[in-house]
Amino acid sequence: MTRRRAIMHLRDLPQDILLDIIEYLRPNDILALRQTCRALETATRVRTVWFSALARYSQQSSLPIPGIREHDLFALSSADLERLTLRALRYYSNWLSPRPQYYRSVHIRPSRSVQRIRGARNLAIVFLPAHTLTLTLYDDTSRDERYSFELWRVANNSEAGFVDALPVEGIIGYAVNTVADCSSTVTITRRAPNNQGLTLQCITDVYAIDLPPVEGRSCFRFLRHFDGYRNTIGLHGSRLVATDAEQDVRLVNVDTGVLEYVLKAPVMLNDPTLRFAERQCLDAVVLDGFVLSFCKQYILLYHIPSARHDAFDDTGAPSNVPGLDSVATYKWRWRIDTLIAKSRRSPQRLTRLSRAGSRGAKSSTPPLIDILIRFDTWYPWPVNILHHFVLAPNPAYCADALNLADPATLPYLLSETDGPFMVQSIPSPLRIFTPSDVVLGSYGTALWIDASTDVTTPSQAGDHGQRVAGNVLTRTPLPQERVRPGEGPQDDNVSPGPVNTASRSSSCLLPDSTELGRVADPPAAGSIVSVFHIQESDEKWNRVAVDEEEGRIALGHVDGTVSVYSYVPT
Repeated sequence: MTRRRAIMHLRDLPQDILLDIIEYLRPNDILALRQTCRALETATRVRTVWFSALARYSQQSSLPIPGIREHDLFALSSADLERLTLRALRYYSNWLSPRPQYYRSVHIRPSRSVQRIRGARNLAIVFLPAHTLTLTLYDDTSRDERYSFELWRVANNSEAGFVDALPVEGIIGYAVNTVADCSSTVTITRRAPNNQGLTLQCITDVYAIDLPPVEGRSCFRFLRHFDGYRNTIGLHGSRLVATDAEQDVRLVNVDTGVLEYVLKAPVMLNDPTLRFAERQCLDAVVLDGFVLSFCKQYILLYHIPSARHDAFDDTGAPSNVPGLDSVATYKWRWRIDTLIAKSRRSPQRLTRLSRAGSRGAKSSTPPLIDILIRFDTWYPWPVNILHHFVLAPNPAYCADALNLADPATLPYLLSETDGPFMVQSIPSPLRIFTPSDVVLGSYGTALWIDASTDVTTPSQAGDHGQRVAGNVLTRTPLPQERVRPGEGPQDDNVSPGPVNTASRSSSCLLPDSTELGRVADPPAAGSIVSVFHIQESDEKWNRVAVDEEEGRIALGHVDGTVSVYSYVPT
């Protein structure tokens, strides 16, 4: 008599083992498994299944979870987590596709009445939670305050609601804080009136933007003002980074208005009075104990002391502001036209033991620095290529072992040749007299406006029209063989040659949902330039902004209009 072999069905497995198996499945497989029987349907509705899927795909996409500000993930039900996961996956696949499709659009018109078509011009766009901050220049010479910071409510509705405005006279620079939850939200540098009696020619005003708005009170709350500097680089927490005609970088504490440090530019030809354009600071990255200054032809690393012991004058200002020399220097082979640098930020790693929104243990390893560059030329327009570089940190860096006399202990630029390496080159042609712009989001999404309107020749500018294109830089695999600037076989006297990333392998498993509830494999990471918008005839776009946390982009127009597009499904 033969014995029958016992058959174990999937539904007969212990619950913990079954859940472990399901957590390895893709979302469409989980939904398909749900249709088989009641026992497996119950298993696919367990909360940990969708929490694990949400955590896994948010890390693989290199993008944040849309709408996470509005939720406490640990308070959401299993059904809410499932909806949030599927919504996030559709956002990721849409954002990373060759032609992202927007779900909603809102158009912001200038708040002042404009008589002529070009009676206003958009100068800047900044995303705030559920709001958009615009800077508009009005062509109204009858008013001294021709500049206006305007706050608009842009939520899920189809129309933008005007909230508040801050008119400004003679603005020459501004900065919005890159650090959330700081008391100082925005700094505005303007020309100083003659009757102020200040020694400098400009004043910096510090404001907080109070949201949500309170009826009868302005959202722009004035905090303080102090002597300013003409070129504003950025606002990072309590530190304002600015420069002036001397090309030295100033670090100002916006909470006190005190100039803390002067970061000295390198002396050229042994003559401190010479001020070459190569020393002009274009961007800066503020780190713990260090500042990286990115100039037109230099990268300068400065060490910032942890404490100062100064003597103060009668006004409470330091009588002797320390001047700091760079501890490391790197010189580019080519001059730079446009540069944006950001420390690489990854989506929060969600675990079952850590709450969403909480700050985990601070990493002691310095971050990678992504650098997006358009090099200069001898012509009236720059190079028709955007180059993506990465400045890698010293893997052996330890703050406790720092010795400024030993370059091997520095976090970056261990030698004069140990600079950034190129990751990819992106064709982005420009046309003379046609507006262009470029921006780099907190999570690595680069957006730019160029003149590539002919899909058959993406490296050549079309005869007319504009394109809004983008690429998530952090998804491009870093090359195993790192070629430094000037070492490439196609490098010339103007800029580096192109980089081919097609042969790089990627382990990306991010789904690309083209149908409701369906997912498929995406193209290789980093190989796609996404075209968000294109206009064949008009050339009306002049500014671009990006908000990866809510899946939005904004386009400023030469007539002052701002168009906001959302790529996250409702």
